[in-house]
Amino acid sequence: MAPALSKLRAEAGLGALLRRALAQYLLLLRLYPVLTKAATSGFLSALGNFLAQMIEKKQKKENCSLNLDVNGPLRYAIYGFFFTGPLSHFFYLFMEHWIPSDVPLAGVKRLLLDRLIFAPAFLLFFFFIMNFLERKDMAAFSAKMRRGFWPALQMNWKVWTPLQFININYVPLQVGASPAFCPEAQRLWVPSPPKILFYQLSLCSFTSLQFSLSLGFA
Repeated sequence: MAPALSKLRAEAGLGALLRRALAQYLLLLRLYPVLTKAATSGFLSALGNFLAQMIEKKQKKENCSLNLDVNGPLRYAIYGFFFTGPLSHFFYLFMEHWIPSDVPLAGVKRLLLDRLIFAPAFLLFFFFIMNFLERKDMAAFSAKMRRGFWPALQMNWKVWTPLQFININYVPLQVGASPAFCPEAQRLWVPSPPKILFYQLSLCSFTSLQFSLSLGFA
C-alpha cells in the first residue's frame, strides 16, 4: 500500500510541476513573445540535429558517444534562435492581418501563401544560412541546392501541408488581458490546449531532425 501511495504522490507532484512550468512558459510568451519563441526554436532545432546525429551513428553501428559534431547543434541553435523563431512570428502576424479570417476562403488563401511562398523562400534561406555557418563557398551552396532543395520542398509539402492547414486555421490565437502584454496575434507556439503546444514543439524538433538527416547539414 505504501509504495502505491508514494507513486501516486510522486505522479501528482510531477503533474503539478509540469503545470507550473507550462504556466510560466505561457507567461513568458505573453510578456516576451519573440524572445521566447526564438529561444524555444533554437533549443528544439539543436535537439533535432543532435538526435539526427545519434540516429545516423546508430544506423552505421558506430559508438554514439564518439565523434559527435558539436558544431551541428550549435549551427541549428543559431538558425532557430535568430531566424526560425522571429521570422515565423512575424510571418504569421502579417498573414493574420493580410488575410483576416472573415474574408472568403481565408483558410485556403493562408495555406497557399504558406505553402507556395513562405515554405520555398524559408527553405532557400535555410540552405543559404547553413552553408554560411559551415563556412563553405557558393559552389558548395549551389551543389546542395541542386541536390537537396527540390526533394526537401516536396517532403515539406507532402508531410506538413495537412498539419499546417490545422495550425494556420484552427490553432487559437492567444490574446492576453495583462497590461504588460502586447495585444497582437500570436500563433506559433502560443496555443491554449497543452496537447497543441506539445505538437508544435515536437514539430519544430522533428523538422530539424529530418533536415539534418536528409540534407547533409548535420
